[in-house]
Amino acid sequence: MSEQTIDPPKENAASSNKGPKYPGIRITCNGNTLVAKYVETRITEGGVFYPITPSTEGGELYQQSFAAGELDVWGNQKIAIETEGEHAAQGGATALAVTGRRVV
Repeated sequence: MSEQTIDPPKENAASSNKGPKYPGIRITCNGNTLVAKYVETRITEGGVFYPITPSTEGGELYQQSFAAGELDVWGNQKIAIETEGEHAAQGGATALAVTGRRVV
């Protein structure tokens, strides 16, 4: 048999960085929390919700953001409305959208 030598692995530029490849907010959560807390509350000006599983958590998180006085990424105040039915939620979302607001 022939003798083979194994060279040690070379470090590439990506592995030598001390920080994360994609810096941001590190969090472990479910999909509802991720979308509601870190996307919807930041890019919309209004949320109209009807609490029905599994979307209840999204509405609650949006309302918490509204109650805390958090602004969206453009510095606008949000509005959060909890309706008594699915049709009322759709009507409220349509009304906000017609006025030019970004709504969820």
